[in-house]
Order: sequence, then C-alpha cells, then structure tokens
Amino acid sequence: MVQFSSAQNEPFGGLERLIIERPVPWAGRDMTDAQHPEDLALLVRIGRGDRGAFSEIYRLYQPRLYGYLRRLLRDPATVEEVLDDVMLVVWKDARKFRGRSALSTWVFGIAYRKAMTAIRAEGRYQAPLDRSADASTVANNPSPDSDWICAALARLSADHRQVVELTYFGGFSYQEIAEIAGCPINTVKTRMFHARRRLKFLLPVLAGQAKEKDRDRA
Repeated sequence: MVQFSSAQNEPFGGLERLIIERPVPWAGRDMTDAQHPEDLALLVRIGRGDRGAFSEIYRLYQPRLYGYLRRLLRDPATVEEVLDDVMLVVWKDARKFRGRSALSTWVFGIAYRKAMTAIRAEGRYQAPLDRSADASTVANNPSPDSDWICAALARLSADHRQVVELTYFGGFSYQEIAEIAGCPINTVKTRMFHARRRLKFLLPVLAGQAKEKDRDRA
C-alpha cells in the first residue's frame, strides 16, 4: 500500500488463437467518454487530500494494475514497488486530471511509463522490433515458463508486448492505447501487427516444446 507523505490436441486454443488470427475486438471502439462519475468524484476528493477516497480508488484499480504489471515484470517485489509508485502519482497528481480521457486511461498511462522504466532497468526485451527470431534460436533456448503462451509473450519486445497486454488483457481500444503510450494510433497498429506476426511464429515452436516435455514426463 502507498505510504502517504502529507484444448490439448489443438496447436492453438482460446487466447492464442484470438491473438494471432481474429480481428482485435476493441480496435474500433471509442471509449474516450467512458467515464465513471463515481471514479471522477473520488479523484476530486483525492485532490483535496481525502485518504478515504484514495483507499477506494486503490481498491478499484489495484487488481487490474497488479495483473498488468505482474505479466510484464517477473519480480513480485518490483511489481509491488511499481504499483505503489503508480498510486503515489495518482495521489499527488489527482488535481492535474482534466477529464480529456477516461480515468482508467490516465491511470494506465502512468503504469505504462513506470513499467517501461522498470523493464529498461531490468535490461529485458531487447529483441529487434520487426524481425522474427530464427527457429533454431528458439528451439535451442527453451523458455523456463511452464505456460508456453506466457513464454511467447515474454519473447516480445517491450513495446509490442505492452500493446498485446493492454488490448487483450486490459480491454483498451487502439485510441486509448495510443493515449496511454503517448504515440500515434498508427504506431499502435504497427506494433500490434508485428506482435501478432511474431507470436504466429513463436507459438507453434513453444507448443511443440511443451508437448515434448509432457511426453518426457509421461
């Protein structure tokens, strides 16, 4: 908590098939005016220093933020630290929110920037942005993740994975992700294109590794 200062036989199942084959379900949806008056009222109270209102916002957003950050940052201690940093900014900057976007977009924009800083500090996700890995490289360097879908996502660059996470797990539209990431919407679309292309390559390879491990254990 913030401390105050003042299917088995199918190569692709549900999510993985959705990511690489189907159109993005939220891509055309405009949620910029999807405001929740209760949330905005809480934010006004936070701007006045109301800790009870802050506790309520924390309760509302902590599960989503934790899940988002946990999928990006493997160290639980780092996740907790970044989450507290995000909520501390919400506490300090509540008065700066002008309602030009949904409150969730503003909060996740803070989380996005904090996560990117943490990822760079960890030195991960240094893969080229638009080049698929060589099949032999993937095969010879099996991921330690038991979940091969998570293993595939972990092999994406930071920018590409963020788009996938925010779209399929966060439910944000391309427009909202552009606002969160502070980039043009066409950049978001390009990142998603490359992310899906890379996942289409990685998923069969990692699925094959998982099946081989299952056979070895049998």
